[in-house]
Amino acid sequence: MNLLACDGEVSVVTGAPQCSGAWVLVHAPEPFDPSQLDPAQLAAAFGVGFTLVATVLLIGIGAKAILDFIKGA
Repeated sequence: MNLLACDGEVSVVTGAPQCSGAWVLVHAPEPFDPSQLDPAQLAAAFGVGFTLVATVLLIGIGAKAILDFIKGA
């Protein structure tokens, strides 16, 4: 798939875009396809994210328990 691009500056005159240079066709990257993702890398990314969130959550729960203990003492 190709896209139309301007190799100069684009300006809009009377509703139509005009290029100060030349209009050129550039190759567009392939659209995103989730089936191209590596399952092992996805599992690692989810594992790291889960571990990060769980660690912060457990630290917060521990801090709350310590503060509640101090308040009750």
